[in-house]
Amino acid sequence: MKKNTILLFVVILSFLSLSACKNIPEENNTITYQAGNYYDKNWNDTVGTYTGTAIPDKETALEVAKAIFSGMDTSENMRRYVPKYIFYDEKDEIWIVSFGEDSSETTLGGDCNIALQKADGKVLRIWFGE
Repeated sequence: MKKNTILLFVVILSFLSLSACKNIPEENNTITYQAGNYYDKNWNDTVGTYTGTAIPDKETALEVAKAIFSGMDTSENMRRYVPKYIFYDEKDEIWIVSFGEDSSETTLGGDCNIALQKADGKVLRIWFGE
């Protein structure tokens, strides 16, 4: 009898503690997609425009370049490329992120480079080594 009472108490306590936990809903990951002609094409309007730096540091440059590279149509060999090198051109304020084979050896050519403008994030050029 005493074991049954303890077991019942543990079950009730467990039920109460679980029901007291907040059921936190998952973030709504549903994104609506549309295509067509955008209605508000005032690209030169500066009212409400963000004026800060779009790619302020090497970490942001790396993430942007990785997103661009992953969306590119690449060969089977290039799908194995990983970020290898980041260069910042101080004069022109351009980030250059280089991708290559995941190995410790440095090879001539066989890489992909993405140049990103620091100020606005514009992709200036994507080129491949020979």
